[in-house]
Amino acid sequence: MEEMQFAFGVDANYVKYAGIVMTSIVLNHPGYPVCFHLICDGGLLPDDQARLDTFTRLYRNTRVFIYDAHQALAGIQRVSAGVSPERLSQTVFLRILMPMLLPRDVQRVIYCDADMLCVGRAESLWQLDLEGHPLAAVMEGNAAEKAARIRLKQDRYLNAGFLVIDLAAWREQGLTKKVLDCYRQQGQAFSLLEQDALNKVLDGDWLEISHEQVCLMNAFNPLDIRLAPGNIFWHFLNEGKPWIRYADPQVAEPYWRYVHRSLWDTMEPEEPWEVRNAFLAGKNAERQGAWQDAARYLGIAAQRLLEFYLEQTGQLSEEKKDMIGKGYWPVPEKK
Repeated sequence: MEEMQFAFGVDANYVKYAGIVMTSIVLNHPGYPVCFHLICDGGLLPDDQARLDTFTRLYRNTRVFIYDAHQALAGIQRVSAGVSPERLSQTVFLRILMPMLLPRDVQRVIYCDADMLCVGRAESLWQLDLEGHPLAAVMEGNAAEKAARIRLKQDRYLNAGFLVIDLAAWREQGLTKKVLDCYRQQGQAFSLLEQDALNKVLDGDWLEISHEQVCLMNAFNPLDIRLAPGNIFWHFLNEGKPWIRYADPQVAEPYWRYVHRSLWDTMEPEEPWEVRNAFLAGKNAERQGAWQDAARYLGIAAQRLLEFYLEQTGQLSEEKKDMIGKGYWPVPEKK
């Protein structure tokens, strides 16, 4: 069997989530040789390094390599304005640097974001015929609108969170340099940083992976979760992650089953402090009959919305902010 190659771009805080994805991949491919490449922004936490060492001893069909890309990452100067929340960290550029850091004898790799979960067999993606394209990816939602925003010739816009990459073609075309040059020259208009730049350089020259194979979703919104028997990976977009308390049980329960079978089994759920997550967490808690938690999270959402309203109308004084924090609801002044 040919060894499958997977890569992740992470900082120290996200290694544990990559570890869950790695565990889900291994458990869905028992006995299959798998190599993991972790492209990191600096060093790892000692506990994570120890777990990764144990990982390769526990799963003898696996190898793990770690690359420190901090210096290369530090050389990328932020030029974008109005950056979306999920792109606030420079680590998003690790996927662009990754093809130049992996050994030259690695000819193909599947790049995964750490906010994913493997739920099926990935051989069909590993063996995908790229038909002469340098990579394959999933079409982003509102692709035509996003393509028009950065003035692509085609109305195809990829999501950069899951990529099947022909590394030889990537290197031959010099895509790392082209993408970084594009970002430096046009990044003022890019709200999605490296994803916009990659789309701009490729302008449709990529193979589409079906949404059934790699399912994009918000882990909190049941209307956004379209599970199917053909799913191979789930990709949790934006702030809606399954490790946050009261994510939708359709994805949260499978996710935590993998957590509990992993070497990161001490991981605890995070609180849904972002306003959209807090609201949906409240509704999900309500559906589960957890009335106290429902009231708590819906109250948090209402508090954040009131703060936002008062900020936008110039009425958020320190006194009112303190009142909101204590649970009092100041009546907005009439203009």
